[in-house]
Amino acid sequence: MNPDNDKRHIIDIFFIISLLFGFVFCAVLIIALGASIYERGVSSSNSNFGKRTASTYIVQKVRQSDDNGAISVGDIGDIPALTITRTIGGSSYTTYMYVYNGYLMEVFARTDIDISPQSGQRIIKMNAMDIKISSSNLITVEITDMEGQLTEVLISPLSQGGQT
Repeated sequence: MNPDNDKRHIIDIFFIISLLFGFVFCAVLIIALGASIYERGVSSSNSNFGKRTASTYIVQKVRQSDDNGAISVGDIGDIPALTITRTIGGSSYTTYMYVYNGYLMEVFARTDIDISPQSGQRIIKMNAMDIKISSSNLITVEITDMEGQLTEVLISPLSQGGQT
């Protein structure tokens, strides 16, 4: 046996094992970084989904009921609500959209019936909603999501001045 040859084989084996450990370390590092990036992307996507879903839902409800004088700001109990009133079969009905217990809620009922805030249907998680209608009939809805981020939606109804 040649001692120089054995020494060379040990160095070769040590080099291969250290190369393997280096490869494994880099692979684990890349997987960890990828998981972190994916987690941030999912979190951002969920946040955007909540904001966009709530604002789109409110805009579409207003657009569906865009009759002159049908949209107003009212309240359900002592909670401010966006109210949409329409007449069906000679009776007046109102859709109330409001925030209650951390959710955007909606309830559809006859206008002459007193209803409580908890009787609404949960739509999506939301922290707060502020509604204003300007003198020019522009509806401003400010939505605060569960993370405290504010989104403002401006809606200009098509029915103005007696036209539909």
